[in-house]
Amino acid sequence: MQIYQFKKEVGKKITKFDSNFVMSRIMQTEKVTHIGCIHLEKDGVVGYHQAVVPQLLLIVEGEGFVRGKRMTT
Repeated sequence: MQIYQFKKEVGKKITKFDSNFVMSRIMQTEKVTHIGCIHLEKDGVVGYHQAVVPQLLLIVEGEGFVRGKRMTT
């Protein structure tokens, strides 16, 4: 068994695209998959950018907003 930590203290400060958050990687595979945890302070920002892989936003505390092109099925 391996124990992973993804609390804010072990993360990396991200400022690209005018962002302001801490990212703690949870997992990365050889295929196009990236799972991570970000910690946003009040009024923190993940800057608007074109995602290079599909993304999922899970909010575990507080609230957030997402903007982008609406996908149709």
